[in-house]
Amino acid sequence: MVVKVREAVESDAAEIVHLGALMYKSVGAKPTPQWALESTRIVKERLGRDLIGYVIDAPEGGLASCGLVNIVPRLPRPGRHSPLAAYVQWVSTAPQHYRKGYARAIMEALLEETDRRGIEVVELHATDRGRHLYDELGFFVKTDNIAMQALRGQAAKERH
Repeated sequence: MVVKVREAVESDAAEIVHLGALMYKSVGAKPTPQWALESTRIVKERLGRDLIGYVIDAPEGGLASCGLVNIVPRLPRPGRHSPLAAYVQWVSTAPQHYRKGYARAIMEALLEETDRRGIEVVELHATDRGRHLYDELGFFVKTDNIAMQALRGQAAKERH
């Protein structure tokens, strides 16, 4: 069976956010209706600009799978030629479509797009469920430094 992947368009935004919410719920986050509304607005606004998305239509309607990549400027690093980097987010498949190769097809489309743009560094955070796929696609756990995060503002208050 050939999987048909297409570039996401603005009218896909709400379905992309729905699939993103499923992904977040799978890791224990609690997406809210306000989050969904704001995320839909942002996805619509950025798609085709600095946010590239690929989707697979579900035969029953809506989307079966999606994935997004943020294209961001980066300060130059010795040995790298591209002033851009990419961060993959929201690679998510509806449960009824698991094990059909959809996440792989989405990731391959995202990586083809970053290659087309000459982007040399593509990053992502993986769940245990997706790690094997990312390993197979050439991603690795960095060991030259430690990934760190600081929560600021309201996020810092909610952490405690």
